[in-house]
Amino acid sequence: MTLFLASVRDAAEAEMAIGGGVDIVDLKEPSGGALGALRPDTIAACVRAVGARRPTSATVGDLPLEVRSIRSAILTTAALGVDYIKLGLFPGADPERCLTALATLTAQIRLILVAFADAPPKGDIIELATRIGASGVMFDTLGKRGASLPELIPPIRLAAFARSARARGLTIGFAGALQASQVSELLSCEPDLLGFRSALCHEGKRSEPLDPVRLAAIRGLIPIARLVQPAKLTAPSQRALC
Repeated sequence: MTLFLASVRDAAEAEMAIGGGVDIVDLKEPSGGALGALRPDTIAACVRAVGARRPTSATVGDLPLEVRSIRSAILTTAALGVDYIKLGLFPGADPERCLTALATLTAQIRLILVAFADAPPKGDIIELATRIGASGVMFDTLGKRGASLPELIPPIRLAAFARSARARGLTIGFAGALQASQVSELLSCEPDLLGFRSALCHEGKRSEPLDPVRLAAIRGLIPIARLVQPAKLTAPSQRALC
């Protein structure tokens, strides 16, 4: 089954997302870039608000792949109590070199690597995620006002990525300006999750607040799955949710 992830920017949106039936609450600041990070106190407030009702994920920001700063951001964010950390593979650096140096973190932290379809990293992201012990991968878009993910990567290729990730025990998710009209075809690719922000907001603008009507519309398109809480996973290397 495919889980429904919604990106929220504060505790009030987190509460609305849970009320709207999302499976995973993703903590992100839309005005901060593709994977803008929320302030630590806001992340902590969201985690308290969500409690054990849903798994949470959080981004560490649009950071260059420099080992020291990335390590610090991951550890700081993980200490706030989120279940999963999302790390974007932004252009301009060598992801393999950086991520190999971070491999020791994945024994304790569920790390999700985010690859951008409009700025793809060098190498095989799925193989790299497997090698460093990451919990999963997401395919997303760097630009949020241009083409959506399935416009940049044909669904037939997305399905192949999903099969490859599952064969390696990785969770795989799709995001990136996804629209309601694309959900059915994306579900046929059998990802573990679909992530949304702009499609859930007033006027379809990611910088606007969540719209409960739009939230309900997307929820209605994704069959409800039986959710396994992260606390039931005995190790970060087991199949994660996002």
